[in-house]
Amino acid sequence: MTIITENIIDGLMDKYENEAAYLEDLKKMAEQQQDLVSFIDQENYTLLTFDEVALMEYLTVIIYSASQSVTNKKLFITGKQLEKCEEENWDIFNATNTKNFAKILDRFFENYPQEDLLALVEDSLQPEDDSIVTSVGREIIFVACKSIIDSIHLQNN
Repeated sequence: MTIITENIIDGLMDKYENEAAYLEDLKKMAEQQQDLVSFIDQENYTLLTFDEVALMEYLTVIIYSASQSVTNKKLFITGKQLEKCEEENWDIFNATNTKNFAKILDRFFENYPQEDLLALVEDSLQPEDDSIVTSVGREIIFVACKSIIDSIHLQNN
């Protein structure tokens, strides 16, 4: 799959400042990718706050729309592949010998082809004074979004 650049991501973020445009693309994604929607709605996300679920949904729409924009065909995403990628990503996450979130993420960036998409997710999860993301939410959202990027990349080359 073509590398998704920061320019593509920024263009979508600008587009989604218009809530109607965001909701339209969310609806399209939901209609075309039931497995993806099921993945982001699964039970283990009950640990997430309402704001964290909304953030993960927003990031998923950007990841999906950016990926769709660089291909001439409908994206192919299966629940089985999403689950496989998620399991692999949790294994990497849990195999690190540190509790430092930034250092854990460094392992995911090594030789990663979709670095700009992954950077979007990382930047969205940075702790700030007014942060809506808990430490547990940060981990769950990162692994879920990384798994979505991996699945799209693996299944649509």
